[in-house]
Amino acid sequence: MEEFQVHYFNPHILLVVNTQGMIRQLHTPVKVQCVQDTGIFKKGVFTYIDLIGMEDSSVLVYFINGKAYRHSYFRLVANF
Repeated sequence: MEEFQVHYFNPHILLVVNTQGMIRQLHTPVKVQCVQDTGIFKKGVFTYIDLIGMEDSSVLVYFINGKAYRHSYFRLVANF
């Protein structure tokens, strides 16, 4: 499983950098997989990000069904 660096760009776009330094823009909705139980999501469940935001200008959050979740609870599903 490839790891990515994820950067906020705007509420509808994530900038994703893979381990080779390639950059890709992902536009919402973005598919993610839950990596630990949080809220209504159980580990392993796939869902889609509706919006992207920042919490306290340092923590990336994903809005799913109108609720904010820290990005660390999810793994991006992306190919380069």
